[in-house]
Amino acid sequence: MPRSQRPHLYGNRRMAALVALGFASGLPGAWTLLGPPLQAWLGQMQVDLATIGLFGLVALPFTLNFAWAPLMDRFTLPWMADRRRGWLQVIQWLLLFAIAGMALVGPTEVGDALWPLAVGAMVVAFLAATQDVVADAYRTDVLEDHELGAGAAVFVNGYRIAMAVGTGGSLMAAGVIGWRWTYLCLALLMGIGLLGTRLSPKPPHADEKPTSLAAAFTQPVLDFFTRHGKRGLLILLFAVLFKLPDATARVMTTPLLQTKLGLDLAEIGLLQSWLGMGVTMIGAMLGGIVIAKMGLMRAMWLLAALQMLSNLGFSVLAAVGPIKWAVATVIGIEALCGGMVTVGFIAFLMAQCNRRYSASQYALFTSLNALTGILTGAFTGYVVQWVGFEWFFVLTALVGLPAVVVLALLHRPE
Repeated sequence: MPRSQRPHLYGNRRMAALVALGFASGLPGAWTLLGPPLQAWLGQMQVDLATIGLFGLVALPFTLNFAWAPLMDRFTLPWMADRRRGWLQVIQWLLLFAIAGMALVGPTEVGDALWPLAVGAMVVAFLAATQDVVADAYRTDVLEDHELGAGAAVFVNGYRIAMAVGTGGSLMAAGVIGWRWTYLCLALLMGIGLLGTRLSPKPPHADEKPTSLAAAFTQPVLDFFTRHGKRGLLILLFAVLFKLPDATARVMTTPLLQTKLGLDLAEIGLLQSWLGMGVTMIGAMLGGIVIAKMGLMRAMWLLAALQMLSNLGFSVLAAVGPIKWAVATVIGIEALCGGMVTVGFIAFLMAQCNRRYSASQYALFTSLNALTGILTGAFTGYVVQWVGFEWFFVLTALVGLPAVVVLALLHRPE
């Protein structure tokens, strides 16, 4: 489409729908109502720490959803208009009732049985992980090439708004109305996702899908390597490596602020949750504009550099100590760059997908990236003990270099 005929980058129906779908994906997420609020509810019921820790296992579907993603590619529900919106509408209704079910079966007094809440949380996690598969696929299918960054930006911002409402908002609400009514209110907020699905436009090529169930499981991989050839291995390697600087630094950022710099919990919460979230949302929107102006592959060079350089600020903080303006500046810069980087990475992954198999292919990319982040993050504490915070954050910047090498190979003419 000629540039003069394109709708405004952010001011169109697709973007409005993606904000609502991002909110619907973020609300029942592993870090939202299945995270701190659920832990706080259990803590109020005087549940022991070991049991609270085991409740974290309910989030496993978020790392395994690639296993059933092909079903979302293959089947169109018979009473719905198209694959993506049909699945979204059904799953969002089920999530609304499942979250309400958590509210109704959860404990109200110390000593109440916990297994009904655990079952309810597992059902919500499975449905939420499935919703993520379909929402990612819909976003990939509906956006034009020049909108990939902007679409990723508005989706991420909707997700982050949901995280703020579902964590901080629910913790405050529970102190006033209790956990049962809080979770019932969270269930009703899934209506935002239903409204977004209802208003969302039908994606082009909505009827393109695998011809059989077997093809739905095998064709996404075959298609990927047919289209990309040996370059496909580089794309998968880039998906694994690109976010390593963020994944390794993120785990040790709070310990730096708390133990090394001596900030209290209220200060950390204000800086990371409120300042960080606000600036990240600005960064996401800026990232969408940068990608639209520069083009995706050229923008990835800038984003790779920003991701690495922003980590060095924490190394400086570890050296200079708890200077409040410096702490706020470093967190703000990292959040701004982080928002841009996340949008760029999402746009890159979407650009590699075939719309016929976008649910399966995108889920595979994100699972690879999540697994790498979990494995590398688990050993960061040992590295800090060995080299100290100053050199640790330098190392987190340097682990971005392999991704830069892969990016150079991807950018090389074939």
